[in-house]
Amino acid sequence: MSSRFKQRDLNWHQGGVVYQVFVDRFAPSNQTNSFYPFPKSFQSWDTLPTSGSKRKDVPHYDHELAFWGGNLSSLAAKLPYLKTLGVTILYLNPIFKAFTNHKYDTMDYLKIDEAYGTMDDFVSLLSSAHGLGMKVILDGVFNHVSYYHPYFQSALKDIDSPYRTWFVFGKEYRHGYRAWHNAASLPELNLDHPEVQHFLFNNVVAYYLSLGIDGWRLDTGIELGFTYLSLLTTTAHRIKKDALIVGEISNYPDGWFPHVDGVMQLVIRDWILQLLRGTLDPLVASEMLNTYIHDAGIENILKSWLLLENHDTGRIRFDLKDDRAYRLAKYLSITLPGTYHLYQGEELGLSSGGDPENRQTFPWEKVHDDHPSLSFHRHLLSLRNQFRALRIGDYKKVVTKHTVAFLRYTDKTDETLLIIVNPRLEAFEETLMIPDYRFHGHLSFYDQLTQTKITESFGIFITFTIPAQSIFILKPNVASKDGYSPIKYYNEE
Repeated sequence: MSSRFKQRDLNWHQGGVVYQVFVDRFAPSNQTNSFYPFPKSFQSWDTLPTSGSKRKDVPHYDHELAFWGGNLSSLAAKLPYLKTLGVTILYLNPIFKAFTNHKYDTMDYLKIDEAYGTMDDFVSLLSSAHGLGMKVILDGVFNHVSYYHPYFQSALKDIDSPYRTWFVFGKEYRHGYRAWHNAASLPELNLDHPEVQHFLFNNVVAYYLSLGIDGWRLDTGIELGFTYLSLLTTTAHRIKKDALIVGEISNYPDGWFPHVDGVMQLVIRDWILQLLRGTLDPLVASEMLNTYIHDAGIENILKSWLLLENHDTGRIRFDLKDDRAYRLAKYLSITLPGTYHLYQGEELGLSSGGDPENRQTFPWEKVHDDHPSLSFHRHLLSLRNQFRALRIGDYKKVVTKHTVAFLRYTDKTDETLLIIVNPRLEAFEETLMIPDYRFHGHLSFYDQLTQTKITESFGIFITFTIPAQSIFILKPNVASKDGYSPIKYYNEE
């Protein structure tokens, strides 16, 4: 048993903390309006993003062309703050030359967007992050490009263009060409084309890995197909053995491995929301969670990012409305298996709906030691750092009647944690059988959130009452008594 946990300890893919940065909105710089010519607009840092109208002069909405001026240099200056949070992986929304603020409409994969800086600025950021012990993941938008990408413009205007076959044209498409979800601004690449694959894999994926990045998060990974994903992941691993490839895959994860190393666990986000809203019965939810992890495999789940928020979702506080449910969601996210993911400003308890409201600027004036939400998130991350089982531990379902319960455990008996969640609006008494062969009777279980004794085992059973909308993180006291320990040989596997 111990060898796999030792391997996980050494594998940065598992047990880390991801912090997602939307560069334009993270840290203010000294940018001026000269970077954002009409029809783009430059906003003051304290202006909140709002939905805009569809423009007639360009295939975009007004809010896609509103900018706040964050760049790579201003981000680099804030890296020490991320270090204090315990961030180990920095994930950047797209940074390549693009027309919009979200930059999912690439115009040139080999150029940093001039509003963000230069390639030298990026290399400097990369060096600074690595110097602080952070890996760097870039957003790979390899399914589609900008309407203004020179290759597409060439293909659009000339049927004899050498790039014509890089795209798919036809009368059956709304705009005369295949576009991502029929968005005119985002013509899709023909990913079956060998020249397209060669360019993306060798000129883009391999180039930035050779430059020093540590992996890619694949935008619309769910639509890229198994063959393409496998080729991309194989290429990345050939260039950099420990490169991490995480797909934006919201499907059931079983079947997506080893085409990618990890997925974004949006399924678990939905699971948490439904559990806490009362639309998912705890008994059924427990079975779903167990099947989900079993089918995908714990090694794959530990590499997969567990997120409650990102640039496409509503803020979790906004979505849940209830503060106790919100805190419970946060505790669940820190105790379930997966690489923990924070979206910029999440640690400050920001509340908003979806795009574009969820892409507000980072409110640096709120960053101080007595900010309640920041303190709460530092507490969450301290729990994760304190308990190895939460970072790299295995998972095992615990049979319950009214609650959701599971074990997180490692090769060390004294690291086992029992997580029990009551999402309902009433307290329940539970009697549980602890499915861990290393435990014996008459163990005291202490809640790690309150540091109080909750119950004592009778044989391998425990009985306790769990309050409404609450969670216990129970740790058994397996310490020796008067020098004697019945488990003195258990860690020799």
